[in-house]
Amino acid sequence: MESAPRVSYVSVASGLLAGITSAGLFNPIDRALYLSVKNEIPFLSKENFASPYTGFFQSVGHRAISGGLYYPLEQFFLTQMSPTPAMLLTSGAGNTTVHNFLAGTAAGSCNAIIVNPISAVKYKTWGRENPRGFFVEAADMLRKGGIRPFTNGMLPTVLRDLVFGGCYTVIRFELQYRFQLSNNDYQWAANMAAAAMATIVSGPFNLARNVQYATRSHKAADSVIEVFVNFLGEVKELPTALQKCKHVQNRLRIGWGTARVAIGMSFGHFVYDRLHSTYYQLQKEGRVI
Repeated sequence: MESAPRVSYVSVASGLLAGITSAGLFNPIDRALYLSVKNEIPFLSKENFASPYTGFFQSVGHRAISGGLYYPLEQFFLTQMSPTPAMLLTSGAGNTTVHNFLAGTAAGSCNAIIVNPISAVKYKTWGRENPRGFFVEAADMLRKGGIRPFTNGMLPTVLRDLVFGGCYTVIRFELQYRFQLSNNDYQWAANMAAAAMATIVSGPFNLARNVQYATRSHKAADSVIEVFVNFLGEVKELPTALQKCKHVQNRLRIGWGTARVAIGMSFGHFVYDRLHSTYYQLQKEGRVI
């Protein structure tokens, strides 16, 4: 496995373009998933897909920033935390796994802290029948609740992205190494599988995040522990094991939500890697500066 190249403005620009492309493709699915969790209705319900591009402006900004940050952040921390040859001789491949995990958790945590306020406004807009503009919504949130509405979802988002980032980076590099996927044409498969597994592991924190985002601006959101306790209470009240499993699957969106993240992360990383490699190939040929 080759070491990650150094991060530059090209990395950020590639991520922004990957994020904008993802926003256009996946906004209807993201909105439907959010509404299905908020209203506790099946994902394929017709009302989830009414006005599928509501909040698209906010989504473009959010996805562009998120895409523009996560992939370069992961690349940055991989270069900063990569083990030296001496460390590899001492500890072997296990040292690489630890460094990949630390790089993924660092990238996920930093990305979550920066992007969360934008996400809070975006999800508030999605929850309205007659959505308002981004800045109008943000001003109303500030007037009603001060800074608090913008911090709703912060802790579960950081925990979710910390867990997701660590699992995603470790698993995708492990799969690429195990199956010798050195060609970018095949690495998308490892990235998709890694994203699916990381999504399932971080699912409970994503549930807490969505519940907090759905809280009204003038109210205090339930804590992560309170969301978990309420969720476990819902599961406990169901009479059969099958019903319990179905409820867990539905609330954590294991299935549709997992597929969305897996495809989205794989697609975004594919676009990012392609743009990155294309630019440096053109630079090598002297066709760009």
